[in-house]
Amino acid sequence: MKRFFVSITLVMVLIMSMAACGDKDLTADKSAKEILQESITKSAEWKSYEMDISTHMKMDVPEEGLMEMNMTGSGAVIMDPMKMHMTLDMEMPEMEQPQTMEQYMIQEEDGFTIYQNIEGKWYKMSISDPSLVEMMSMDPMENISLFMEYLKSAEVVGEEVIKERDAVKIDLTVSFDMYKEFLEKNSSMDVGGILGSGIMESLSDAGDLTYTVWVDKTSMEIVKYYMDLSEAMQKIGEAMADQDDALPELSDIYKDIKMEMTMEVYNQNGVEDFEIPQEAMDAEELPFMN
Repeated sequence: MKRFFVSITLVMVLIMSMAACGDKDLTADKSAKEILQESITKSAEWKSYEMDISTHMKMDVPEEGLMEMNMTGSGAVIMDPMKMHMTLDMEMPEMEQPQTMEQYMIQEEDGFTIYQNIEGKWYKMSISDPSLVEMMSMDPMENISLFMEYLKSAEVVGEEVIKERDAVKIDLTVSFDMYKEFLEKNSSMDVGGILGSGIMESLSDAGDLTYTVWVDKTSMEIVKYYMDLSEAMQKIGEAMADQDDALPELSDIYKDIKMEMTMEVYNQNGVEDFEIPQEAMDAEELPFMN
């Protein structure tokens, strides 16, 4: 009987020891840059995740006045091949009620298929672009190396609880040149034709982009992102307005634009597969405008 209680005690000690290891603060004694490197590398290994997003945008449109838009939503993503389901609510002051949009995106052999439900009706778009699929299949460590190369500063500025997870808060600054190099290496991402238009060449003085990320102290997973894209959008607007075929009011539209985006990530590697509704698969197909 004594051996039995000793055995039980040893098992309990082992369990508590394992639990204590799980609660260990893995960010302790590490620099902000080291935490970022490890957490971004870990996120590249996710097989799936869920997210809550919110975006706020405000701009002054000539002859129409101030336009403000808030968009919130949630989604689930399965990687390799990519499969995404999102529901978004868009709210504007002139709208009587928010507009809800549901969307599925599926990676195919030569591109992507997007199914979108707006105001109760499904639409389908096919994007055939092997280079885009190739980019999605590239080694994520290449993009991580690119990010770390253009990382100019990183600082732990506090701690917060995000969805019941203790996290360190890190402010970081990245050179805008990273995005130029990324687009040059992945031309399939240049949906708006930015490279061909010469806009990127006009953005040599675009400056830096600032982010805030929150990293779980015990799992080293990124659990929240925040980006203020206002200055970057203003610079892009200035560059677009300098193009020969630009609309004259572009510089006014982008001059004081405000744009912020927040994303919380959770249930990493825990998303169950989901089916696309048959009515979405049978939907009218719309041409993709590139």
